[in-house]
Amino acid sequence: MIKSKIVVTLLLITVTATTTAQTKKTSTSPSKNNTHLKVFDLAIASGDISTASTALNYYISEQGSDNTYADTLAMLYMQQGAFGQSYFWANKRLEKNPDNNTLLELKGIALDKLQQPKQAIDIFEKLFTKTQSPYHAYKLMELQYGIKRLNECLQTAEQAERLTYKPEYVMTYTAGQQTGRTYLQAGIYNIHALALYDLDKKAEAKTYFEKALALDSSFVLAKQNLETLVSIEKGDNKKVSPSNIQQQAAPAIKQN
Repeated sequence: MIKSKIVVTLLLITVTATTTAQTKKTSTSPSKNNTHLKVFDLAIASGDISTASTALNYYISEQGSDNTYADTLAMLYMQQGAFGQSYFWANKRLEKNPDNNTLLELKGIALDKLQQPKQAIDIFEKLFTKTQSPYHAYKLMELQYGIKRLNECLQTAEQAERLTYKPEYVMTYTAGQQTGRTYLQAGIYNIHALALYDLDKKAEAKTYFEKALALDSSFVLAKQNLETLVSIEKGDNKKVSPSNIQQQAAPAIKQN
C-alpha cells in the first residue's frame, strides 16, 4: 500500500490576506459601527479565529449572506478544519458567484477532506483549465493519483510540465517525523513518478524521481523513493518493497 503523507495547510495565506483586507474595509464602510464587525475586527487582530467566525455568523444572520463576509467565513472555517461548514458557505456563495476561483478552491478542498475525491476532481479540473496554475495542476494530480486514475494523472502531469515555475512556488511535505519544504515542480515530478511506478513503468519513474532531486537534492521523499526503486531493481527484496514508495504532502494553493 502506498504510504500517503498528507499535511494540508491550504489557503492559509489567502485566508490571512482576505481577512486582513476585510478588516480594513470595515473601518471605512457604512457598517463600521456594527457591533458584530467590531468583534470580528478585534478577533482577527488578536488571532482569535473561532471568535471571528462566531461574530461573522451573527453579522450574516442580521445582514444576509449576499456579501463578501460570507466568503471570509468559509475561509475561516477552512482554517479551523471545519470542512463541512466551509463547504456550506463556499457552495452557497458560488450560487451567485460561480466563477470565483477562491470559492471554487475552498469547495474543492472541502470535498477532498470530506472524502469526496471525484467531486473534488471535477472542481480542480475546472480550476486548472481556467487558471493554468501549477498549484491547481498539483492538487489535481494528487487527487487523481489518490483514487488511482493513473492515466489521467499522467495527462495532467504532461500539461504541468509545460507551465512556468518560479523559485517561490514551494510546498510542504512530511517524511516520517520530518517536515520539509521543496520546490513545487519537484513535488510534481515526484507524484508523476509515483503514477508511472504504479503503472509498472519503473524506468520512467526513476527518471522523474531523478528530475525531482536535480531540482532539490534535499527532497527527502524523492530521495527515499529513488533509493527504494533502485533497491527493487537490484532484487534486494528483503530490505524494501513497493510499499516503501511514499507520496508527499499537499501544497498550499497560492502563487504570487
